[in-house]
Amino acid sequence: MRVMFGQRKSFFDTVTAKLLVVNIVVFLFTSFSAQIFDLLALTPTLAIQKGMVWQFFTFMYVHGGFMHIFFNMFVLMMFGPTIEEVMGNKKYFIFYTLCGLGSGIFHILINGVGSIPLVGASGAIFGVVTAYAILYPRNIIYVYFVPMPAFIAIILIAVIELFSGVSGVQPGIANFGHLGGMIVGFILVKFFGYGKKKEHVYFWEDDW
Repeated sequence: MRVMFGQRKSFFDTVTAKLLVVNIVVFLFTSFSAQIFDLLALTPTLAIQKGMVWQFFTFMYVHGGFMHIFFNMFVLMMFGPTIEEVMGNKKYFIFYTLCGLGSGIFHILINGVGSIPLVGASGAIFGVVTAYAILYPRNIIYVYFVPMPAFIAIILIAVIELFSGVSGVQPGIANFGHLGGMIVGFILVKFFGYGKKKEHVYFWEDDW
């Protein structure tokens, strides 16, 4: 899919940019208010037993620290615009939201209804990266600074997340939530009927 510079809309007009802004705004609010943090984070006992069901949607905009939101937003900026371009604004936002929702649900299904808050856009973003790997399987992406085809990378990431979740080597990380986002992302890409695309070419690589 070749996209000429003049035909590509501004990044600031994309849903990805709006998601970026909302995440930053929520991060700032929750950094200064523990009450807002507790209200928006997904605490299973509150969401399920106390009826605070909105947490299933708001938790993906809450982050636990600067590095948490920085890396999530960095990855979203890298892969989000490409997937949004393929899906269109509305489908992309639905896709992103359902991946985040699936992440939270899968986390609870595996870990049970506990009282530890779940936060972060990671599940939704893992779904976006999974979509990228399906649509552009031969494109090179970097995993821990090692270049590899996207389809290899996403398989490796899934294996690492599964191992980490089962072994518990990453305490405090919702590995099964990440897997949930990937699974939902895979299902939705197939459901929406998107097939493998040609190699994606960024506008700065194109022949003007």
